[in-house]
Amino acid sequence: MIEKDSLQQVKLYFDQSFFSEGYVFDLFLRSTDGSIQINSEATDYFTIVEKPEDADLIFIPVPLSELVKNQIGREKIKSHVQIGRAFNKKVFVVSDADLIFNPGFDDVIILTPGAYKSLPNQISIPALLPKDPYSKWVGEVWEPIQDLSRFSVGFCGQATSHGLKYLKDRLQYLQLNAKKLLGDKTHLYIPFFFAASERAKILNHLEKSSLIDTDFLKRERYKGGGKSEDDLMQLESEFFENINRNLFTVCIRGFGNYSVRFFQTLAMGRIPVVIESDSLLPFESQLNYDKFIVKVPFENRLRADKYIHEFLKDKTLVDLQRIQSECRKVWLDYFRKPSYFKAMNIELRNYLR
Repeated sequence: MIEKDSLQQVKLYFDQSFFSEGYVFDLFLRSTDGSIQINSEATDYFTIVEKPEDADLIFIPVPLSELVKNQIGREKIKSHVQIGRAFNKKVFVVSDADLIFNPGFDDVIILTPGAYKSLPNQISIPALLPKDPYSKWVGEVWEPIQDLSRFSVGFCGQATSHGLKYLKDRLQYLQLNAKKLLGDKTHLYIPFFFAASERAKILNHLEKSSLIDTDFLKRERYKGGGKSEDDLMQLESEFFENINRNLFTVCIRGFGNYSVRFFQTLAMGRIPVVIESDSLLPFESQLNYDKFIVKVPFENRLRADKYIHEFLKDKTLVDLQRIQSECRKVWLDYFRKPSYFKAMNIELRNYLR
């Protein structure tokens, strides 16, 4: 990690008068007088300037989900794009929903957890977890799996090839794309992807493999269909217990082009098996992911067991315990506030270079 004192603050500009309401991206907070300030955990890494000519970049603090709902919001984006062009400054926006919202301008850079490699001007940001799941479900002192006599692969979540679920998902995508064809510009890109059935295919393949052991809890419905608080608490407990007891966890995108399970697995100090889907991982300019995760190209998803086996073949037990520790450390040092703001500072500076 780069020491705090060696980092320069990134100087941000936006027109305060345009954003008197609406929730703000977590880099910011709204003061009691309604103004927008830098989050107290990020003040070492970012500052707001009053003039665009003094800024490193233009950063719209209210996410696109709030702005693209009406013409007034779109005019606010347009105004900042014009300022950026006038002062030769890049304009950054945030799309924090599953589907990427369309800012309406090709030269705007979008920060989003669901970034696509094949699309320009996108930067991947992590899905932040509200709490440390290891501390919540296991204990305060983190430990790797000690007994590595079996290299098991886990998964707990919705994974079903049920025809009704597939039909429901297909109709949803058809409706969204039909609206887009009819001129609705709300979303930037809506590729068809049937997450529940894709997960089922991959897990069924892994269960048949002779190369690995599996430990899957496949659910027919999202969050196991839990309704009551007790049910949801039990399901969450089972979810994190599954990650904790398995060296590997399968991570594949959902409705958005990212997996929250990826960050949950890292937080637990276990090794994600990432099924790639034209996706960007956060802070790739700073992290060599190949050292501590398993990447499986989407076209080879039904050979995931071979990728896991290949990852294991030159690793000692000591190596695997070290890699678990590295996974945990990456989450602590990059994907949890305030370290997240430090990493974002570096990522934005790398991008501007």
